Amino acid sequence: MALVSFDLDGVLQQNPFQSSRHDGVFGHIKRALAPRVLDAADPEAAAAIALKLLLDEHQARMHAGRMVEAFDWDGIVAAVAGQLGHPERLDVAALVTQYAPRTELCWLYPGVAECLQTLTDAGHTLISITNGYRSYQEPVLRQLGVLAFFKAMVSPEAAGAAKPEPGIFRFAEQFGDAPRIHIGDTLPHDIAGAKRAGWKAIYIVQPDAPGYTELPPVLAGLRPWERPTRGGEWLEHRLERDRLWHGFPPSEMAECIPDAIVTALHEVPAAIAQIAARG
Repeated sequence: MALVSFDLDGVLQQNPFQSSRHDGVFGHIKRALAPRVLDAADPEAAAAIALKLLLDEHQARMHAGRMVEAFDWDGIVAAVAGQLGHPERLDVAALVTQYAPRTELCWLYPGVAECLQTLTDAGHTLISITNGYRSYQEPVLRQLGVLAFFKAMVSPEAAGAAKPEPGIFRFAEQFGDAPRIHIGDTLPHDIAGAKRAGWKAIYIVQPDAPGYTELPPVLAGLRPWERPTRGGEWLEHRLERDRLWHGFPPSEMAECIPDAIVTALHEVPAAIAQIAARG
């Protein structure tokens, strides 16, 4: 049996951060900070500037090698709020709990419960490996009813590392022996990170997830574990798209080749069985 880890956002769930919306966690924070933004033409422009300041701080921390801190949204929000002179604390973890029950903001992708149950019934150990801090992820998993499937939640503040750093995967190895297989939706962070740590990796690109592009028919007709060897051009295209949001730390195509490509969660159990059988 395998140790199977899942990325969460874009794989199992949509979280309530929702940066493009006026509601949700980021919407709440943007509205709170907007009055402190000077020289903005209107409240909407001020909110957009506030969001950019948050994302710029996130990127600056990554480029400075402060990978764990780059995903500390409470710390990021506090830093930006301080720059703008916002007097009150904005508790990001509390906002996640507040907005997670909103079904238009937070949901499971199709087939999540069935996939997790099938893997559990097969005897695999399930964990999550995510760059979202536990205080942001656990309320969402609990609200969506799937927290109990996971033996452990591995996150940067506990592991002292963030994807794609191998350290976060090394930390997770205490929860199960090889084969170890990670399922994620970004080539630079999930697939490259797992490969750097010596894990197997499954790349999932599913409809309605951010950045979705349809698998070409020549690949869709193959079994998931046969797709990587035939999908070089498509994977190169996907890597360029993934780099728009996950371009740092840099990764090369050679370390972003997964062991399987799936387009829906119902394909995951068979792919895991095949990869585990190969050892």
